[in-house]
Formats: sequence, structure tokens, C-alpha cells
Amino acid sequence: MEGEAGEAEAPVAAVERAGGKPDRVIHYTQDYDDALVWERASPPHRKRDKVALFAALFAGLGLLQMLGGVMKDLTLLHSAPTAALLMAAPFALVILLQRRDLRQRAQRRADQRTGARLEIWGDRLVEYRDDRKEPLAFGALSLREVRETAGHVFLSTGQDVMIVPTRAFLSPEAKSAFAAEWQAKID
Repeated sequence: MEGEAGEAEAPVAAVERAGGKPDRVIHYTQDYDDALVWERASPPHRKRDKVALFAALFAGLGLLQMLGGVMKDLTLLHSAPTAALLMAAPFALVILLQRRDLRQRAQRRADQRTGARLEIWGDRLVEYRDDRKEPLAFGALSLREVRETAGHVFLSTGQDVMIVPTRAFLSPEAKSAFAAEWQAKID
């Protein structure tokens, strides 16, 4: 029966099939730069990156300690510039690896400019993107964070994120009102 199939599917599909229309629709494009901004601000990655830098500092101290014990007769090793270089080597390596990881995450999220449509259905958001087969849907209860920056509004569940650039809104006030509306729904 058709009614049974509708009950088993996602609520968005049932509403669309019943002829309902979203309250609002926002059209925009997303690209690598938008994804890069989110990946830089992503809380789990920021925490991990800070821990890695702290560990790199200790690795540099350990490297200096180890080489200082092994190469006692090298006076060059005991100079301040050499010691600073040895301590900075693991730190620099970690920074390079973090930047490579950041670029790769942003490319996985949006490697090229793609069209997007955000449908707002009461307390539910559904994002359709040209480069995705399935839409991304968030309910107000699943949202964990709404973050507004100068260039974007990020709506995050902790597992995934919708990135809505400022260019999607008619004005900065409209962007702020959108962010405040969704923040109020999760508070």
C-alpha cells in the first residue's frame, strides 16, 4: 500500500509527496573555500590539532634530550640556535601534516563549486546539493551548534554540518536573523 510505504520513509519525503511546500527555500553555491572555513573552525579538529602541537613540543624536547646524551662531544649541538631548531623540527612537521589534512578534509567536503538548495520546513532543514545523491536533513533536536561568522552560518549536529554562505542571504541582517532563529530552536 502506498500509505504504508510513506510511513516507512523519511518524514521529508512524506511531506513532499503530500504536496506540502517548504516554508522557505534558499539557493546558493558552495565551494572549496566555504568548506575550508568550516574545517578550520571545526571543534573536534581544533582540539585534536592543539593536542598534536603540544605533543610535538614534548617530542622536540625529547629529541634534544636524546641527542644531547648521545653526542656529548659536539659543541654545535649545545648552542641555542641548534637546540631551537631541533625542538622546532617536530613542531614544523606536525604543522605541515595538519595543513595537508585540512586541505584534504575541505576537498572531500566540497572540491568544486556546486549548487545547493536549503529547504526550511518548520523545525527541519533539508539541504540538496548537486554533488550529493541524498539530501542532508537536520531537525532542530539534532542540531548541536549554530555558529555565525562574517562569511557563513554553520549548522552542526556534531557529526555533519550545513554550510550556508553569506551570499545566500539578501542582507547581513537576514543572515543574522536566520542564525538567531535556529539558535533559539536549539536552546
